[in-house]
Amino acid sequence: MNKPIKIVWLCHFSNEEVQKMIKLSKKINEMAPWIPPSIKVLESVKNIELHIISPHEYITGIKKYEKKGVHYYFYNAHMPITGRHWPGFFKWDYISDFRKNKRIAKKLVHQINPDIIHLHGAENAYFSSTILQFVNKYPIVFTLQGFISNTNSNGSKQIKKRVEVEAEILKNIKYAFYRTHTMKDQMRAFNANLQFFWNDYPYVKVKPIVNIEKTFDIVFFARITKDKGIGDLIKALAIIKRKKKNISLCVIGGGAIEPWKKLAEENNVADNIHWAGFLPTQNDVHRMASKAKISVLPTYHDIISGTILESLFLKLPVVAYNVGSIHEVNEKEEIISLVEKLDVEGLAKAIDFLLDNPEIQKQRAEKGYLRAREMFVHSDEEIRESLMNAYYKVISDFREKK
Repeated sequence: MNKPIKIVWLCHFSNEEVQKMIKLSKKINEMAPWIPPSIKVLESVKNIELHIISPHEYITGIKKYEKKGVHYYFYNAHMPITGRHWPGFFKWDYISDFRKNKRIAKKLVHQINPDIIHLHGAENAYFSSTILQFVNKYPIVFTLQGFISNTNSNGSKQIKKRVEVEAEILKNIKYAFYRTHTMKDQMRAFNANLQFFWNDYPYVKVKPIVNIEKTFDIVFFARITKDKGIGDLIKALAIIKRKKKNISLCVIGGGAIEPWKKLAEENNVADNIHWAGFLPTQNDVHRMASKAKISVLPTYHDIISGTILESLFLKLPVVAYNVGSIHEVNEKEEIISLVEKLDVEGLAKAIDFLLDNPEIQKQRAEKGYLRAREMFVHSDEEIRESLMNAYYKVISDFREKK
């Protein structure tokens, strides 16, 4: 009988099921909803032993459990005892270079003694930095979830540290998964010697919500930050309001919203915006988003945003800036209305055009859904095969080198 392959995933996620198992002192919202369906791809599979190591808020120590052949380890990456994030005026985790988190990851990895380690996301340094201590000691591969390196730090020491860690990962780990060609090119700019494997997250569970009343013209669902383009959208809304006084925008997501509410007031669109906040689950987000006629995400940089993918699957026509890999959706025909980055007038014009043309909205909704399925829907077997082929290749190269 063949010995099972031991795989460690370093990632960060949470959902209702996890929170019930590890018993938080305070409930938090769902995060990284693409990780659980990815885990299911490897659940209860013969000769695969999967170990998930993830930080989590509001726990003490390390919480362990096993389900469907998958071993879970959740650890407190934040303040002792409470598990709360360190306050902004004293970010001890950053000051200490994430020493505690690295120590916990090292202990767990050595106990597991895996055949390979797979990092999901290089942009969040509080857990991604733990991978660097294993370079040349274990076979390693990583998946990017986004590029923090493209973010404007505005002098933030935390952002600068995250950029630094992401760059170290890109330069020091030899193997990476990619989802789009542009993503591959961007990673190669950091490290020309990277070896790539295709793999994607399972998006098939995002389904259009039918027979729902359209109570908003526009929806924006993402982190509420400058880099996601919320300011540009507010300014575009003000331009559209000159001819459409009742234009409506629903904003879904977490972040510091007060500066953006102030910007809305300054642009005389405060009464045109509904601030829905951070909704607890992905299903809640999709139901709220589906109440809009179109989805707009003028992100300044993204590989291809989950917001855009989910909008396509929800049959929402999309307007976005032409950045990252987004243009690949339009490879065969125009499906997403693309606008040059920072062109607020062009953004307003593209939004206005779609709102004035319900028939084009319907066409884009259907074509976008089909294109998303063509590009991003893959069977569990296909995803599992691509993962395992990559794992065996990385392990083989590591052993040969040793």
